[in-house]
Amino acid sequence: MNINPLAASIDLPITIGTELLVEFQDFTLRTKSELVGMRHNQYLIIVMQHDMSGIRPDVLKDSEIIIRYLYRGSVYGFRTNVLNLLNSPERLLFLSYPKKIEEFRVRSSPRYECILPAVTSVEGLNGDTVVIDISLDGCRCVVKSASLEDAEAFYKTMDINREAVLKVQFPGTGESYELSGSIRNISKDADRVAFGMLFGPLKSATKKRLEEFIALISEVKKKEQ
Repeated sequence: MNINPLAASIDLPITIGTELLVEFQDFTLRTKSELVGMRHNQYLIIVMQHDMSGIRPDVLKDSEIIIRYLYRGSVYGFRTNVLNLLNSPERLLFLSYPKKIEEFRVRSSPRYECILPAVTSVEGLNGDTVVIDISLDGCRCVVKSASLEDAEAFYKTMDINREAVLKVQFPGTGESYELSGSIRNISKDADRVAFGMLFGPLKSATKKRLEEFIALISEVKKKEQ
């Protein structure tokens, strides 16, 4: 695992809607949150899922927080402080923009952009899916809400570490292959849900077909360079 310090002057590698693991140093509290807004080099805005009513606002303000999240196959972390908080219409925390970011590279295989039709199955709910990048270890997918019979139920089912199955159609095969694993990160909005998936053990035929597909697009990428 390599750790690289990133200068605060560069853009924070994150997107609105990214799920965060928030650790309050002063209260020995860990909880999930979501990034809902930011102003570059000034502040971040997160929405709290944990009930903070038991903590006085004046005590919470200026408290130190550690934020961790997954973005494009790497885990990022930084320290920040609470600048302000709002309780209505949602519990929002305004955080100082990080001065230093650490990147923990966890991806062991290169990932390649692609467009693969698939179907995501989670807890008995299915959604038409497009795989937008893939590696031997995992992939990133997008599910359009318009393709779902019950988008609200599907979105609620999608959660970090939830087991999922992708039925993927590789080019030229005429059949679907099951790629099973766990959801590692999620980004949701009104039109779609995007998620990253880490593969578990795959059947030999599926693994072989995946390796063949990655070898093919790897060769194509080399020729384009």
